[in-house]
Amino acid sequence: CSSDLRGLLSGYEDNRCDMTYMFEVPIYQKIKLPKKVARLYPKYKLYLYGEGAHAEMNKNLTLTGIPVLFLPGNAGSYKQVRSLGSVALRKADNIALKFHFNFFSIDFHEELVALYGGSLERQTEFVHECIKVILRLYRGRDRKS
Repeated sequence: CSSDLRGLLSGYEDNRCDMTYMFEVPIYQKIKLPKKVARLYPKYKLYLYGEGAHAEMNKNLTLTGIPVLFLPGNAGSYKQVRSLGSVALRKADNIALKFHFNFFSIDFHEELVALYGGSLERQTEFVHECIKVILRLYRGRDRKS
């Protein structure tokens, strides 16, 4: 019994997480929101994430990828999308996928929401508006590209 307790207290697992690395400069392109939305939620913003040449290609918002919306958690930063966006971009490039992802991220101004439902409700309403904006960016696009 004492050896089990000693093993529990002194044992550890190997860290199986790998560090993500970026190969190009991250770009967080601010997406213009409708005036009404910007007025109702002045602290919140929507961004499109990209790196280097990929960010340059998306500069005019002629998007051909599959949209992904990243929502930071309590007091989180919209810039946390970098890890997911960078890895997905590299994977698509490395295995020559016929598709790629466009990562969007919401800036909630690192708002604390874990203990107050009113802020969470406000963020949910903003997310709803952002989804409509993102879908409008893809309106009329060929779904096969």
